[in-house]
Amino acid sequence: MIVAINDVKDAPKLKNHEIIYAFNDEPLEYLLKTGLHCVKYDRIEKVHLNLTDYEISCKKKAKITDKDLFELPKVKQNKYVIIIPNYNNEKWLNKCIDSVLNQTYKNFELIIIDDMSTDSSVKTIQSYRNKEEYNNKIHLLQNKRKRYNGGSRNVGIDYALDNIDFDYFCFLDSDDWWKDDYVLEDINDEIADNEMLIIGAEMLYEDGVKYKTFNDYKNYEEFFISDGKKTIWCTAWCRVIKKDKIVHFCEDTLMEDRVWTYKEADIIDFNKVGKLERICYVWNKMNKTSVTTERNEHWNASAWIHIGNCLSFLADIKHKEMIPIIKRRIEICKSKLNEGQYTQF
Repeated sequence: MIVAINDVKDAPKLKNHEIIYAFNDEPLEYLLKTGLHCVKYDRIEKVHLNLTDYEISCKKKAKITDKDLFELPKVKQNKYVIIIPNYNNEKWLNKCIDSVLNQTYKNFELIIIDDMSTDSSVKTIQSYRNKEEYNNKIHLLQNKRKRYNGGSRNVGIDYALDNIDFDYFCFLDSDDWWKDDYVLEDINDEIADNEMLIIGAEMLYEDGVKYKTFNDYKNYEEFFISDGKKTIWCTAWCRVIKKDKIVHFCEDTLMEDRVWTYKEADIIDFNKVGKLERICYVWNKMNKTSVTTERNEHWNASAWIHIGNCLSFLADIKHKEMIPIIKRRIEICKSKLNEGQYTQF
């Protein structure tokens, strides 16, 4: 018989029994989703399970036959590359960078790609790099031609793959920031061996928070489509991506996230997508200078490029059941553009 306990001091009383651990940090619904024999630490006192001798696998692994049943393997100390594209965000850049550097989890390197800023952004980034404690932690890359967010992120992705030994990608925009100092620590605790982790976010306006999402979805179709309030936002910054599952962004468009989201969803194992169900990211809607704020001709041109990128993706998509859904979205997008009513799609 195997007994799950919530206090290791009880172990000497349980003679002739083997012991499994009652996990403390992971949500019960996540453990149930694994289909494995796990118990929530603070929900029970004792559970009797009729099990054979095999490895119990969750975020931590322990064999029932291990000699020391009270010491679980430590959570892997993954290394993260954090990519921030920047253009003329001197007002918000310090807050963004500080939110990364102040993380309690320190196993990361930060890549900032400046997209030909004309303000003091580069000087701000250099001032951080000139500090001894950050010199080897911050990489500044400066574009020689305009690349926008998608192209700038691609520059950072290629640099990381060529020059840094790491496990996962994270993304921020330079006018946004992480919610608190424990975001990366919580990401690492939650990510296990997942190929992708979805994090929660909030929209912050001048008069306060307008909308929050924990990026929930019920099925693969909802996850794939990423419809904002209905499921998850299609942004890069609400996803943590395993190094070998990264894909490049569309360039020459202000709408670089959507097709990238499709491509990511198309190559990952849906069973290896985790969710960190708390607010980690602050989407700063107070920035009135963002290139995505105005729906001008540049934006409309980007939208047509986006439609072309969607059509190109259809030829390569692996999940064929998504083809009619994306085709419908393309037609709606075209209709809105033709009527001059285009909004984010």
